[in-house]
Amino acid sequence: MSSIRTELATAIRSINAAFNRLPVSVQESIRIGWDELDAELDDALVSDDRGRAMAAINAWRSHWLGVFEDRGLARSDPRTVAR
Repeated sequence: MSSIRTELATAIRSINAAFNRLPVSVQESIRIGWDELDAELDDALVSDDRGRAMAAINAWRSHWLGVFEDRGLARSDPRTVAR
């Protein structure tokens, strides 16, 4: 079983890679800021609840992959698969 830190690092790398594959003009149109999903991720990561932390990581990753898909990135791209 992988650690929460490993799962979070994997999620961040996958989102970063997906973002970098978007055209610069699309990247510039995406608002990136702290929101409720980020707050839940932050809270879940400091909790003692592994299930909650994993759910928050997966929700965060899925959210951003969905945002990028809406902007034209193919979710079927193997580099965007939510590991």
